[in-house]
Amino acid sequence: MAKRGKRKNPICSAGSMNKKAFAAVFAVITAAVLAVLDLTGIYTYSDFKISLGLEDEPAVIEASDTQVHFIDVGQGDCTLVVSDGKTMLIDCGDRDEDNTVIKYLQKLDIKKLDVIIATHPHSDHIGEMSEIIDSFETGRFIMPKVPQDMTPTSKVYENMLLSIKDKGMKIASAKDESFVLGSAEVELYTTKEDHSDLNNYSVLVKIVHGENSFLVTGDCETEEEKEMLEQGFELSSKVLKAGHHGSSTSSSGEFLAAVAPRYAVISCGLDNKYGHPSDETLVRLQKYAENIYITRDDGTIVFTSDGKGLSVN
Repeated sequence: MAKRGKRKNPICSAGSMNKKAFAAVFAVITAAVLAVLDLTGIYTYSDFKISLGLEDEPAVIEASDTQVHFIDVGQGDCTLVVSDGKTMLIDCGDRDEDNTVIKYLQKLDIKKLDVIIATHPHSDHIGEMSEIIDSFETGRFIMPKVPQDMTPTSKVYENMLLSIKDKGMKIASAKDESFVLGSAEVELYTTKEDHSDLNNYSVLVKIVHGENSFLVTGDCETEEEKEMLEQGFELSSKVLKAGHHGSSTSSSGEFLAAVAPRYAVISCGLDNKYGHPSDETLVRLQKYAENIYITRDDGTIVFTSDGKGLSVN
């Protein structure tokens, strides 16, 4: 005699269907209620995402004492950190006739740069450094030590060295260290290996302010990214300044997984000859960062932190 198949319990099947139907109806009603609340401004979709931890609550401006400025310098890099009255400049873009960075600092009424970091000595990162050193009171100057055969012979590099000498300053070779800047903590991560490309000597700078963190990577490419991972540095950061202007040779999947940024910033110029940022890099970044800003399109990008909340303009 043929065996009969096990018959489904109609009560269980009906119960399962009822649960699915209820869940679907509940989801539709919830979405409708959220849509109405969002339109009225009583409880916005953004509020909902904040409650789920998917979005940052805005910084309370009155309680905010730290800002990170990704300054639009065209095809170059420049980051300014201002925290509780202390200042740090990371790179300064290429030299231009308009003195873009100097004017930006003056507009903010900055008189002194407590720390200056040149992530590496390419002209699109140190081009205006000589004029900046001449124009402002300066504290520490940090730059990575590179092999003799990679030391630049460019005019902007020579002018920078002359300005440093004339000011009676010394260049501190970048090393793994941490220091306090206002109410923020700064961590430096450096390469220990020999590289064939000057980009891969970039010092990485991490700024931590309460629950908010920023990672500035200079022109670090996948070769150096791999070394940073192997060294076990704490790379996770809420905001990532993508390496090498969004080039395809930076921001590897493994590196982005370690950083896990919620925001990404790419600094590059309009119609630049390098094709920055790369489409494939943008695709990789979109897997992690819901918010991607490009100075080419958005101009200068400023993050404001109160240690918990984070706002961007």
